[in-house]
Amino acid sequence: MSWKGESTRAVLQDLLGVPIRAVMLAATGQHTGKTTLSLGVFRGLVRRWGQGKVAYMKPLGQRYVDVTLPNGMVHKVDRDVEVVRRTFGLKDPWECMSPVVFPPGYTRDCIDGKVSSEMLLSRIKDGFTHLATRADFTLLEGSGHMGVGSIANLNNAQVAGALGLEVVIIAPGGLGVSFDQLALNKALLEKHGARLRGVILNKVEPAKYDMVKDYYSRQLKNLWDAPLLGCVPYQENISKPSMAGYSQILGGKFVAYEQEEFRTFDSTRLVLSSGEADPTLYDAVKGQLVVTSSTRTDVIEKMIENQTEILHTSNRTMDLRGGLILVGDQPPPKGILDDLDKAGIPTVFVKKRADFTAFEVLEAMAAFTQKHDYDDHERLNATMDLIEQNIDFETLCSAPPFGGQMAIRLGQLVRW
Repeated sequence: MSWKGESTRAVLQDLLGVPIRAVMLAATGQHTGKTTLSLGVFRGLVRRWGQGKVAYMKPLGQRYVDVTLPNGMVHKVDRDVEVVRRTFGLKDPWECMSPVVFPPGYTRDCIDGKVSSEMLLSRIKDGFTHLATRADFTLLEGSGHMGVGSIANLNNAQVAGALGLEVVIIAPGGLGVSFDQLALNKALLEKHGARLRGVILNKVEPAKYDMVKDYYSRQLKNLWDAPLLGCVPYQENISKPSMAGYSQILGGKFVAYEQEEFRTFDSTRLVLSSGEADPTLYDAVKGQLVVTSSTRTDVIEKMIENQTEILHTSNRTMDLRGGLILVGDQPPPKGILDDLDKAGIPTVFVKKRADFTAFEVLEAMAAFTQKHDYDDHERLNATMDLIEQNIDFETLCSAPPFGGQMAIRLGQLVRW
């Protein structure tokens, strides 16, 4: 497609004579909960505009999966796109929802001139055109902060400016540092001609919620005349890592009771392979994840015994809800694994390596940030409920007046 005009959105609106409603959700940095917010915001938009009338797109991706398109070609798709698409049963083409992904080595190809930013941007514009002309509202998700992609001369701010989008920035739930990070991202937005629609604060400490919401909203209004669109409190139970998450980050595999792969825990205990004299070692602790050597059959068998006993004495109305991560050369014998499965203790085995001791396993677990899985329905629904309750969708969905309501759909957009 040959693109003319100052932005894709402006071109489409001039051509069609109807408003193109779209916003980009971006962030001040990693781990601000952008994908989590995207899920909740998307569901809220669907409830307001209607099923099948809201589109989703992630123009720039990094972490990806391979999907096979109807024509047999394999296309790299950002993992967040996969989660949103499967969660909401979306049917739009994969290549439109995730037009550009940067796999390892891709940025070097851009610098070497093997891939041009103009070609990538044209692909993004084509995908946006397909989605935005068939939907009443299009939600785009940025990749990290506004500067991600700069080395390829195609960052989130450049995409927002080229498409003519207003941007909602997600910032961490504080005051000073949060606002400083926001200012840096806003400056990059302005450089590329994109406008700040508003801000959503995420993971705000409940004890400081009212204070942060009050001061942040006032300063946004004073400095930039921008609204605070949401203030989402931190909830530990939603942020807790699951067994499936740990298994993925550690490169482990389930060897028992995988049906509880999304179980989360209140505490974690490391039990050394050399043995411990701690008298509390064999206590029955509710909601505890134990990390130990696969040779510590004493610890494993005591967990099975404690769990079996509480199931029996409570007539299966109570459950310790524990879990095991075993590190070693080999998993325990089949008989022990069968007992773990019968007792209902989800267990992951991690192959021991010279550079990956039990201590390093625990360190990796401590640094891990849980990402959402579309099969983790309980967590997804709880997250989306929390977000919807704390977002101002009326202001988020508002846009500068342009003609009337969306009145037409294009089956095909004529290329010019």
